Amino acid sequence: MTSITKFTAAALVLAFLASSETSKADSKRGFRQLTSTHPIAVQRGTKSQVKVRCNFTLDWAYQTFFDRPGIAMTYAETAPIEAYTKSRGAPGVPFRFDVNVPETQEPGIYEYRVATKIAVSSAASMMVTDFPVVVEEERENGTAATAQTVAVPSAVCGVVEKFEDVDCYRFAGKAGQELTFNLFAQRVTDNIHSMVVKGPRIYLMDGILTLSGPNGQVIAQNDNFVGGDSFLGLKLPMDGDYTLEVRDSRYAGDPRYSYCVEISDRPFVHDVFPYVVQRGASTTVAPVGLNLGETKQFDVTVAGEEPAGWQRRRFSTTRGETNPVSLKVSEHPQVVVGPQHGTRETALALSLPVGVNGRFQQPDETHYVSFTATKGKIYRLEVEAGRVGLPTDTVLEISDSNGKMLSEQDDAPQTKDSRTFFTAPADGTYFVSVHDLHARNGDRFLYHLRVEEAEPDFELGGEYYYAMLGPGTHMIWFVKVDRIAGFDGPVEIQVEGLPQGVTYTPVTVPKNMQQTAVILSAAPDAKVNASLVKVFGKARIKGRDGQERDVVHQGRITCEQQAGGGGQARWPIRTQIVGVTEPGDLLKVTAEPAEINLKPGEKAEIKVRIERNADFDAPVTLSLAFDYFATIFGTQLPPGVGMGKGSEARFAGKTLECKFILEATDKAQPVEKLPIGIVTRVPVSFSINTNYSTNPIFLTVAPAAK
Repeated sequence: MTSITKFTAAALVLAFLASSETSKADSKRGFRQLTSTHPIAVQRGTKSQVKVRCNFTLDWAYQTFFDRPGIAMTYAETAPIEAYTKSRGAPGVPFRFDVNVPETQEPGIYEYRVATKIAVSSAASMMVTDFPVVVEEERENGTAATAQTVAVPSAVCGVVEKFEDVDCYRFAGKAGQELTFNLFAQRVTDNIHSMVVKGPRIYLMDGILTLSGPNGQVIAQNDNFVGGDSFLGLKLPMDGDYTLEVRDSRYAGDPRYSYCVEISDRPFVHDVFPYVVQRGASTTVAPVGLNLGETKQFDVTVAGEEPAGWQRRRFSTTRGETNPVSLKVSEHPQVVVGPQHGTRETALALSLPVGVNGRFQQPDETHYVSFTATKGKIYRLEVEAGRVGLPTDTVLEISDSNGKMLSEQDDAPQTKDSRTFFTAPADGTYFVSVHDLHARNGDRFLYHLRVEEAEPDFELGGEYYYAMLGPGTHMIWFVKVDRIAGFDGPVEIQVEGLPQGVTYTPVTVPKNMQQTAVILSAAPDAKVNASLVKVFGKARIKGRDGQERDVVHQGRITCEQQAGGGGQARWPIRTQIVGVTEPGDLLKVTAEPAEINLKPGEKAEIKVRIERNADFDAPVTLSLAFDYFATIFGTQLPPGVGMGKGSEARFAGKTLECKFILEATDKAQPVEKLPIGIVTRVPVSFSINTNYSTNPIFLTVAPAAK
């Protein structure tokens, strides 16, 4: 579900009474890069105001979306604000938003988007906290003498806004008082489109916390705890005023370096062990945390009807209720391994399917398990640790009964967690070892290993994290299918939740392809509106039991990020947005013919015509892929089909028509009526392009003659 805020018509009239036209700075319509939110945290059960920085204006904002329901956020500016940032590294202009958070809102990090009548935004984050929010004052607070006074507990929100900036906060403490200091910096800015601050090496804030006592001596300091974010937990040694210092470990700074430090005297739990429990069973878990009093363990009971997956729970201790803690429910039995399983000879024998919970308690610790496999069968072994905020960076090794290593896996796609699909070369017993890449250990070096016979399956990814369409225009997304454990069939692509007036052309990824295009189309009379959407893949798959089932998976979502040196990277996020906007730079992009039939070795000419907005005469480029310089992020054509010689891939000046050649090699892969689109790209800045598409072209490639 999503949380949506709509603004009233009266508010829109009030806000933009002085302006009925878009600004000249927006003659090129790029998506809105949200670069910071300050304060980054809001307390549940309160109303507050935040400032959202953006590279282009957020005027005409009419709706906000959160990845989970509850939060209401409305645009608060009452007059237009001109904002256009030519520099790709600039923090942008701040815009005010009013935020209303229900008392029942779950604390945590939420992803949000903004829709304006001329564009939709990139993703940004906002925190919901249990504690009163204290905002850094607009004065010098860089020393203990100038420190800002705060209370305990509180959520202190500031900005390390320039190089060598240091923020100090003073609070009164008592000897023996147990406190935690939890910094959120990277965790609330890692999905920002552009965070390059200086050169290729200074990107996200690398926060460091330093606590000094009443006598001025440093009593605690931490740099990296959860990724690059810091954490302190301790008993205060004496009565008096303490000073907490917040800065970047490199003394870097930027207006985008928003942070929140939760200062708390309440029970705090990082994790529980094991953190995966079986559905329909009772499990005793041990907390990893502070200020828990006499509480050493929690009893967790999961009803048999509860769904599998992640959930958040608060636990009761002798000192009160804890913060929400992540816990995963599995349908598989669970076991625990430890130092007693540190050799092949002492390996824990598994009965599949099973979940294995481990914790590295000694340096260079390794855990061994074993399982019996059947020749030719495929087994799935997958670790979950880094993806849930744990520091463990696992390495997974598989060997046979003679000790010969058969597989070594470190990082799976988009994570440092290990994963492999192992095909047993013979009947027999196989040994699995798990260790940390850097031989580290500690209370939080936990992991969970899933071991099971793999079902034929697939995963979905691609380039589809936002779309903007003017009335009567088209936009193109790219989808990639990764088939698993012997599945080789077609996958139907579906899009759910499209805004009113927007449709997509049905498409199925053929069995002989991995990638395809999803073409979105806005009706000529479509009105301005937006929504969060979801891309799914659906396939009919025969399982191990021989029965066919409909298998549906939501696609992994990544956002486009500007990397150091002008490159691009991809980062996992949670939302996709589609918006119908006012007419953009291109009013129409058409291609003829709308159907092409090729035989191997043949070529076809496509006429592409654009209709420009009256104020737009800049160059427009054409492509068949989602590419950025030499990097291709998404393709759509079958193998052996591509752009032929003689193609005109650029509309210069006021050019309105060009030809595009589609050519099939002698070994072109056959397809039937596969919808494709020619990407029509308007460059907005060095790193931003607005992508349009032609109408769908249905491509058929005949099989090669025998």
